[in-house]
Amino acid sequence: MKTIRNKGRLLPVLLFLFLSIALHAQQESHVEENPEKYFTDAESAAESGLIPYLELQDYHPEKPLDINKATAGELLEPGVISAQLIAGLISYREQLGPFLNNYELQAIPGWELEDIRKLLQYARVLTGIDTRQQQLSEGFLSGTNDLVVRWGTSGRNSDRYGQSLNSEGPYFTRALRYRHTFDGRMSYGITAESDPGEAIFRKSNRHGFDFYSAHLYIRQLGPRVRSLALGDYSARFGQGLLLQSGFAPGKSAETALLARNGRKINQYTAFGEALFFRGAGATLACGKKTELTVFYSSRRRDANTKVLYSPDSSRMETIFTSFQTSGLHRDSTEVADEKTVREQTGGVSLTYISQSGQISVNTLNILFDKSWAPAPAAYRLYTFRGRYLGAGSADYQWRYRNLFLFGETAVSGNGGVSTLNGAIASVHKNATITVLHRQLGARYQSVYAAPFAEVSGASNENGLFLGADVRWTRRWQINAYADVWRHPWLRYGVNAPSAGHEYLARVQWQKGKVLTASAWWQSETKQANDPAEGASGLISIRRDRFRVHVISKISMSLESRSRAEWSWYRPETGGTARGFMAYQEFVFRPVERAFSGSFRYTVFDTDSYDSRIYTYENDLFSAVSIPAFSGSGSRVFVNLKWRLSERLKLEGRFEETRVRSRIDTQENVERAWKIQARYQW
Repeated sequence: MKTIRNKGRLLPVLLFLFLSIALHAQQESHVEENPEKYFTDAESAAESGLIPYLELQDYHPEKPLDINKATAGELLEPGVISAQLIAGLISYREQLGPFLNNYELQAIPGWELEDIRKLLQYARVLTGIDTRQQQLSEGFLSGTNDLVVRWGTSGRNSDRYGQSLNSEGPYFTRALRYRHTFDGRMSYGITAESDPGEAIFRKSNRHGFDFYSAHLYIRQLGPRVRSLALGDYSARFGQGLLLQSGFAPGKSAETALLARNGRKINQYTAFGEALFFRGAGATLACGKKTELTVFYSSRRRDANTKVLYSPDSSRMETIFTSFQTSGLHRDSTEVADEKTVREQTGGVSLTYISQSGQISVNTLNILFDKSWAPAPAAYRLYTFRGRYLGAGSADYQWRYRNLFLFGETAVSGNGGVSTLNGAIASVHKNATITVLHRQLGARYQSVYAAPFAEVSGASNENGLFLGADVRWTRRWQINAYADVWRHPWLRYGVNAPSAGHEYLARVQWQKGKVLTASAWWQSETKQANDPAEGASGLISIRRDRFRVHVISKISMSLESRSRAEWSWYRPETGGTARGFMAYQEFVFRPVERAFSGSFRYTVFDTDSYDSRIYTYENDLFSAVSIPAFSGSGSRVFVNLKWRLSERLKLEGRFEETRVRSRIDTQENVERAWKIQARYQW
């Protein structure tokens, strides 16, 4: 790899990386939590999954939960505290009564100051007048209103040129969202969005935007109704073997966050057009220790359809071969797939809750108005086909002293079985061990399953995950995991049973709240078909990544974030592909000033797409950016925020990516921008 040509650009970045340690000031100011640590597996991250998480981080600092009244699901929703620690908090509260103040949190067994700091970002021991003395009916008019309007371009030149002659609309994204919230107990609103290339108020979208979404979500609606969702909502049961349509982080260095919990029914406010339900859902109290969750959804989904003619019956039948989840309807081909299949979904979950844990039994039934008939292929031998799919599961969570157990076992209508079980143990006051075993049957069938697994879905995988979180002192933290798995049946691009393993280690050093430095290494080995002409059998492919990252507070108003990362792609047949990426970012938040923003400059040089490097980028409110860097070039982005008044905020983003051709000296330049106004009252 010819990295010499980039020396002029790399040296300033590397200089920033190591000088950041020396530049920080000595004052104790808060270092912002970086959401990227929860999305290490960025290749599978989706905007519809990330946006609810980011919105929670935005909402709770202004409207914190009351630790004395919040349920375990509410405290787990932001995804930054482990289920084991929350279970300990709930047990302590039930045994000794309400907390008197935030300082009492230090008395909870197993809790450290870092855990308390994370909790206080979105929850407090509240005192004074409780806003819940207000009637819930007042919340329809009282509360907070939030209106977001967005307009911009995507910068994907290849898409723009490919759609320039056939697209129904201009290559701009247009979106708006209105949301009303009241005391954490009520939320309602509407979302409208059109992707670049989609028509608006013309052609296939004469009614306006391409996508509309609306919701009404109410909590604590009387003694029996704990939550009620109308319109669009997300749903989840257990550990995701049966149903998971909301936020669920995958593998990351935060090994103690694998156990899933949270509200089973939640409002849906994202712009994604695939993973949500439309109808009604509710969680009902059936006694002091039992609750029932039910939901029903009916909506039309995008799918590839085909008409089959049967000579035997002299009739034609329309089937669909796959779902389209991009949400793009730019030309006649994509519009033809829009809303071609009606999907009806119903689910029931009955939960028994005790002081030590809970156990649930769940059912899920899905009915399509057309038969699902994927194209025949050997690896699809056990794939679901037909109009109706039913499945059931049982899940549990149980805590005993420093041990937290969790798991779920599911059975699909064809008899396929998948099971996932794990344990989180505090073996020492400074060490937590996580163990998770999964045996996902090749015959198990699902549509909305998204458990902890190496591949998507909940079938054809057996694996064992071991993780450790060691906080040697308040300054040092070590995280590591090992994950080994095998696939008993074929997969796409793998024409035989295969296996793999993955290892990760991260060492982090933190000095107060002004400096955090970490080194991160990940190694993954998978099997794939031998690409050699005429060859049969599988080869092993190893991918390694090494990262150094530094976050420092230069002053009360300025924060520096620096990173250098290397990647290696090593097929068993030889020919290593290498990659390198480095960036320097500055985040400025002047105290008592209307302006704030961030600037990042990135350089990258990779031999091929196989050695690409992903990185999370801070974007506008409710927007997500996770680019993949391949080739050789640079990227820069600038985010700006301007608070015009207490109610009105303006945001803007500009990004430019330059990629040089390896064949000639031609440079491809992609630019994108977007502006956003947010009005709150």
